Amino acid sequence: MHKQVIVNNLLISYSEIAGDGGKALLFLHGWRSNKEVWGEGCKLISRSADQPISCYALDLPGFGGSQILKQPMTVGDYANIVAEFIRKLELKNVIIIGHSFGGRVGIKLSSQHPELISKLVLVDSAGFAMNAPKKKLMAMAAKAVRPIFKPQIMQGLRKKIYKNIGAEDYLATPELQKTFVNITSEDLSADLKNIKVPTLIINGENDKDTPVEFGQRMNSLIPNSKLQILNNAGHFSFLDQPEEFVKIVIDFIQS
Repeated sequence: MHKQVIVNNLLISYSEIAGDGGKALLFLHGWRSNKEVWGEGCKLISRSADQPISCYALDLPGFGGSQILKQPMTVGDYANIVAEFIRKLELKNVIIIGHSFGGRVGIKLSSQHPELISKLVLVDSAGFAMNAPKKKLMAMAAKAVRPIFKPQIMQGLRKKIYKNIGAEDYLATPELQKTFVNITSEDLSADLKNIKVPTLIINGENDKDTPVEFGQRMNSLIPNSKLQILNNAGHFSFLDQPEEFVKIVIDFIQS
């Protein structure tokens, strides 16, 4: 069910698959993506779990149906909005599942608002600063706001999910480009060390955007964490190996 709510004076769009209470899974998408990418995963997890689970998938500000601030945002800004979303909906026993850029937000959220989070799942997560001069980052940002999904070349589950995502969902604005530079320039190593909640790190073995080395570094920095590698999977490992992904996540959240 698609819904909207005002958070910090921004219109935020989200999907809800309501269970009978229990744990609340909050899914955060990657850059150039939106909440729709989690649709099948949410359904699979909610159907497969042995205990009540409610799933929420958020459109982060600037993507999908959510607004963005007029001034450039930081990872901390995104984390604060997600924190307020959790408070506004009065979610309890929250488990964050963040992919790529969404993982960055999950890291910052877990570090700065630990009282709101019970567990954290980082999927092919970003979190380290991109070593490039600002001019190069701005050039990359111009490309980064373009749609990434091309349904005609997808197959199976990926094609079904990507087909729901349209180019009109992406906001190619100067504000978003500057936001991209802010986010990719920030190193979250200190935040990773500050995470106290149990953390599961999932990486596709063939991920070239956030390679396995990233997951290994995060695993060494987060005190209570474990790393799982998905074979024959790339940056969208949860789409490449959906059944294995769901199994690993369910084992983790029910432990």
